[in-house]
Amino acid sequence: MIRAKFTCQQNILNHETQTAEVVFTPVTSDPPNAANLTFWQATPAGNITLQITNPAASTQFSVGSDYYVDFTAA
Repeated sequence: MIRAKFTCQQNILNHETQTAEVVFTPVTSDPPNAANLTFWQATPAGNITLQITNPAASTQFSVGSDYYVDFTAA
């Protein structure tokens, strides 16, 4: 398993389709934080974009909040 730490940058709900687009980017080293710096050094750039069709699920992601993302081989 590989663990990454991402920040929610955008969570926009299309009211017509009830579909949300949620965008995450790797945490940054600003402000300096030992834990975030470790993640940032491993993954300084990138993004994850999700299209979520369940409005209740999309509300679980708050812009500006950090989330761990675990990658496990399937």
